[in-house]
Parts: sequence; structure tokens; C-alpha cells
Amino acid sequence: MKSSRIEHRAIDYIPETERHGVARSLFFVWFAANTSITAVVTGALFVILGNSALWAIPAVIIGNVLGGFVTALHSAQGPKLGVPQMIQSRAQFGYYGAILPLVLSLIIYLGFYATGLVLGGQAIGDLLSIPVQAGSAIFALLSTTLAIFGYRYIHKFSKIATALSAAVFVVLFIRVLTAPDAAALVQQTDFAIGPFVLGISLAASWQLTFGPYIADYSRYLPASTPQRATMGWTFAGSVLGGSLAMILGALGAAIGGSSFNTNQVGYLANLGAQFAWLVLLAVICGKLTGNTLSTYGGFMSLATIVTAITRREIITGKARTAYIVLISAAALSIALAATDNFLGAFTNFLLFLLYFMTPWSAINLVDFYFVRKEKYNVDALFQPDGEYGRINWIAIAAYAAGILIQIPFMNSPLYVGPVAEWLGGAEIAWLIGLVVSGGIYYLFTPVRKTLPHSTNPAADGQQDAAALIRPHL
Repeated sequence: MKSSRIEHRAIDYIPETERHGVARSLFFVWFAANTSITAVVTGALFVILGNSALWAIPAVIIGNVLGGFVTALHSAQGPKLGVPQMIQSRAQFGYYGAILPLVLSLIIYLGFYATGLVLGGQAIGDLLSIPVQAGSAIFALLSTTLAIFGYRYIHKFSKIATALSAAVFVVLFIRVLTAPDAAALVQQTDFAIGPFVLGISLAASWQLTFGPYIADYSRYLPASTPQRATMGWTFAGSVLGGSLAMILGALGAAIGGSSFNTNQVGYLANLGAQFAWLVLLAVICGKLTGNTLSTYGGFMSLATIVTAITRREIITGKARTAYIVLISAAALSIALAATDNFLGAFTNFLLFLLYFMTPWSAINLVDFYFVRKEKYNVDALFQPDGEYGRINWIAIAAYAAGILIQIPFMNSPLYVGPVAEWLGGAEIAWLIGLVVSGGIYYLFTPVRKTLPHSTNPAADGQQDAAALIRPHL
């Protein structure tokens, strides 16, 4: 096949002959995606919700570790199956039933993309002295371009973003910790269990909402890639990057107060003093990584939904570009309309995602590790009348139960459940949903012991996937 700078694969299987790369490249992707201005803003929420800066630090770390462990489990699915993360849901929910979590993932992609455009637009606006709206439009163009070039270039760019973000974060931490008001933070030792547990949930939410992305960026790795390496590098990049960014945000909110809360990008740029331009560049590169992941994953989720309805699995190069442009246009429209009151809207968004994301993650992981024991017929993922069926009502019921069981435990600006109120505002709904959905799915789904499953299409990838996956007319 003729080589091209632009990725030609979409939602189809990656043959072994096209696999490349090593697991450690995942560290750069997930460190860069997590050391973004959006993660800094999330860290600020820990203090805004009532934690002291010192107690925000262990909450940040615990939440990132818990959520990062779950998402790292998804990373191993990429090399094993060679398909995007969300198309794997057809094995659990059925060919058409998977549209439910796919719509959810599309909302996630659009939401994070839009919020990223707001903050990325601020950084470009400050750097180029142009309106924020114009900066958001430029940022959307950059994200779209990188997503069109695809997988290989996303990995390459993440290495640049990681190096720049790491250097700038060192400088910003030094500036924050040596600020005149920093010493007073040591005296603020008040502890409240409700805000502390809610902070853990916010950090876990941040990591768990990467679930629909994870395998997209490991699916080109050789099938022989060790699971421990794939999960380990993903976990390290995600947890380290997310923890650093959120701790910086918590410290910035505690010291900067209203000046930080009203303009997070501007506050960080001012901390950089004469290197403000470098801070802004790091903000742009870090956020560009995350936004590109949302663009890239969003187009694959949308394409999977459309192809299920039209029963045509082949995505042409022009159609691939059109999907990416459509996702970017939709996210930019949301961003331009949602610039005001960003922190409040973003809090609601994170909590909303947490309630609906964990049940899917539990079902997907239980199916992969315990029910099918990592053995799948990938070809059947593209067949509406294949062995995975059209709709798996067991998965739908487990998913619904996982959402409903969380209601008494919810703590959001829209609704506070009676259990959460009794716990003083502590947020544990996500953990309840994870256990209930995964447990129900495991108990009522027969474990496959005798039927053989192939993790590769016919001839173990020697035949191009496009020849295996025919349009269903």
C-alpha cells in the first residue's frame, strides 16, 4: 500500500503488517493530554469547593491514581484487538445497542473539545493580542489539522508538548511556591470530609472520562506488546501529568484568588514574567494535544454510529476528513456560546460525565478481562447479525442499573441525593455505579469457555481489513 503522510485508517482493524511503535510512546500522549490548562482548572475546583490547598494535594493524587488505574486497563485493549476503543462496545452492547454508549462518548468528546477551545482560545488570544473568539477559531483549525494527519503525528506532537509542558511546569511551581502568600498556605490545615471526597471524585472523573479515548492511541502497537508495558506507561503519563496540573491549579486558586478564577490563562502567564510567551505556548501545546484527541475520537464515534445505521463500514479518506471537520465545527459553536461562567458549567459537565461514564467502563472491562478473557472475533464487530448480536439487553440493563443506583449518592449543582447529603456532601456515586454495573453484567453474562474467539480477522491480519469488512446492503 502506498505510504501517505495522512492516516488512511478510520474505525477498521489495523493489520499486524501496519503495526508499529513501542509502549513508552503512550507516556508522552497521556502526560501531554493531562498537563493541560483544563486539568489546571479542575485542580482549582478542589479549593473552590472548600478544600484547603494542602488537603487538595492528597485528594488530587488519590483520585488520579484510582481513575488512572481503570483507564490504564483499557489501554491494553488496543494492541490486543487493533480497533478503536468505542467500537469494542459492540461486543458488549450489540451492533446497534452500542449506539447508546457511542452517543455518550460523542457528547464527552464534544464537551471536552469545546471547553478546551475556550481556554486554548484565551492562550492564543493573549499570545497574539487578538479576541478570544478568534483565538478559539484558530485553535479549532490547529486541532482539526492534526487530527486529519492522524495517529502517527499525534504521537510525534505529544513528545514536543510533553517536553515543553514539563519545563514550564517546573518554572510555574517554583513561582507559586515562592510567592509572598505561599507561606500562609501551611497554616491552612482545616479538613472537611465532604469536599475532600468530592475532590477525589473530580480527579477520578477526569481520568475516567479518558476511557473512550484510551485504546485509540495504542491500537497500532504490535499485538505482542506486553500488557504490563502498555498499562504501565499509560498509567504513569496520566497520573503524573494529571496530578501535577491539578496541584498547580489548587495552589494557584488558593494564592491567586479572584485573579486566578477570572482568567486562569492570564494568571499563569503573569507567573511566567518575562517568559509569559513560553507559558502561553505550553498552554497551547498541552491543550492542543487534548483537543486533538477529542477531535480524533469524536470522528470515530460519529463514524461508528453512522456506519451502524447505514450498514456501510468502509470510511473513505474524504468522508474521514468530513467527519473531523464536522466535529470541530460543532465544538467551536458550543465554545463560542459557552465562554461566560465557564468554571460553573465545567463543574456540572464533569459530574454529569462521571455518572454516565463509569457504568460503561465497568461493563467493557469486565467483558474483556473476565467474561471473554481477552478473546474476541474482531470481524464480528462489523457484522449486525454476527455472534455479538444486534442488541444485548443484559448490557443495557446493567448500564441502566449502574446509572440509577447512583442517584441517591449524587452530589451535583443540579441534584444532591439523600445519601450524599447524609455524608456531608461526600461524592461516591461513581464507585457505586462501577461496582453495580460490572457486577450485574458479570453475573448475568455467561462466561465463554468453549467457543473459540479470534482476536484478529481472517489470516491474522495478512489480508487487508477493508477486504474483510464488506458494506452491508
